[in-house]
Amino acid sequence: MSAKQIAFASGSAHKLKEMRLILEPLGFQLLSPKDLSISFSPEETESTFLGNSLIKSRELHRLTGLPSFADDSGICVDALEGRPGVYSARYGGEGLSDKDRALLLLSELGNNPNRKANYTCVISFCDGKTETSFEGQVFGEISADYDEVGKYGFGYDPVFFYPPFGKRFSEVEEERKNKVSHRAVAVDQFVRWLETYGTSL
Repeated sequence: MSAKQIAFASGSAHKLKEMRLILEPLGFQLLSPKDLSISFSPEETESTFLGNSLIKSRELHRLTGLPSFADDSGICVDALEGRPGVYSARYGGEGLSDKDRALLLLSELGNNPNRKANYTCVISFCDGKTETSFEGQVFGEISADYDEVGKYGFGYDPVFFYPPFGKRFSEVEEERKNKVSHRAVAVDQFVRWLETYGTSL
């Protein structure tokens, strides 16, 4: 039986590799916009992770006709009323590095004693017949400083402390982090659903 094609609305080599390792053993051929030779950069205009994820999955399905899925994720800090949230990847504007954005977050939070935060990921799926979504979260705290030593993770991981491990995500090996991360939780739900629904693709 040939593999079922499914399109993933991402240009991230890291995410593509991760998703291929999960989906290909289940009989799916994962295709990115680049694989399909299409220009793909829809404007993410919604104020929620679900809204932006749906923009991407719907647009990719419209362009390709293939079953399509997308994810949208970010970090939400309680004391900052949920910021950076959907703006996590562009927090502070253009031209900032991941480290710059993490340092800006620490600066905005200052000495606030409420350090509670969560990473949230929403995955949405669209194939013209069915539209559904899955959400994953992981809860932790924002540290007092930036981890310059940890060699793992990316984004806000150097300032995200995960109490069950007693470490920041930047100090945790990917294999271990990927068992508890927001994306892992959402992907697990999506894959379990896809294993059942996939027979009709």
